[in-house]
Amino acid sequence: MKILALSGSLRATSINSAVLRVVKQLAPASIEVGLFSGLGELPLYNPDLEHAPPAEALQLRNEVAMADALLIASPEYAHGVTGTIKNALDWLVAFEGFADKPVAVLNATPRAHHADAALRETLITMSATLVEAASITLPLPSAYIGEAELLAMPEIVSLLTGVLVKIQRTVKRLPEMKPFLGSSVYIDSQYPAIAAQAAKLAEGGAAEEAIAKRCFEFVRDEIKHSWDYRMNPVTCKASDVLIHGTGYCYAKSHLLAALLRANGIPAGLCYQRLTLDGDQPPFCLHGLNAVYLAQHGWYRVDARGNKPGVEADFCPPLEKLAFPIVNSLEQDLPGVYAEPLPAVIKALTEHQTVEQVYDNLPDVGDQINTV
Repeated sequence: MKILALSGSLRATSINSAVLRVVKQLAPASIEVGLFSGLGELPLYNPDLEHAPPAEALQLRNEVAMADALLIASPEYAHGVTGTIKNALDWLVAFEGFADKPVAVLNATPRAHHADAALRETLITMSATLVEAASITLPLPSAYIGEAELLAMPEIVSLLTGVLVKIQRTVKRLPEMKPFLGSSVYIDSQYPAIAAQAAKLAEGGAAEEAIAKRCFEFVRDEIKHSWDYRMNPVTCKASDVLIHGTGYCYAKSHLLAALLRANGIPAGLCYQRLTLDGDQPPFCLHGLNAVYLAQHGWYRVDARGNKPGVEADFCPPLEKLAFPIVNSLEQDLPGVYAEPLPAVIKALTEHQTVEQVYDNLPDVGDQINTV
């Protein structure tokens, strides 16, 4: 696998360039890290030159096209990204080889959050696949540190090694798992607060399955079920569920999917069609999740929240869901969905209170399609 590293600083003693050189040294034999050295020679971007780009721009585009992923480290100047990295990205805006490219962003200066946020926004606008799990801020004590000092810091070595592992994992999974790793309107995994919470849940370099369990337990235990607690407002987007700390089962599943995706773990949505009262109609949908675990494949989990009679847990390969199918009228909807069902979005966005949602719980009738 090839990673192209871009430093947004032209300074000879740049901490960002030093970090990227350390990443190159830490890369295992299965990963080739190449540092692009021509950003200082790139002419200012001019759309009139798109029909015949200068040689330096063609070199950048060629190396981007050949890379499986990009790794960018750039400082902050006056609360913004450097002209160096912005000019490089301008030359890639109209380049088809950049679209959907996995990109991770390293922030070598904890105080440089303005540039970090701006760079992420630019990359998302350019249709890059931002590798959130590998996009981290390094806890460096100073910006005046060289490669030898960086390599002598066990925490930094561990973090940068983890960055390589997470980029490689994303690249391998992307072709088939892309729909279950991406950010969207309702599973907005790139929302800053979600990215921050996902990073907090992944602290300590835990294994992927352990991170998935932490995310599950956070949503199950810390986010209140709207009907259990009669708690407004009605939420639908993952970010709103996190902000307000409440959601119906469907909304909670959106948040769990977002936290997992922000950690580079493929996650989707699943549904059950259950009776509301014993063994007879009416029916409603119940929302839960499926997470892809390397050792087990797709594994269903239910973070709706426990209560007397409901005891869901994360214990792969055994499924322990909130509601078992108890009669022939109920069923598990087949498949794993990358996005919420329209009936779910309608119920959560067209009603103003949790009572109104309860009176209009979503159902799909007999129109069940595998996604």
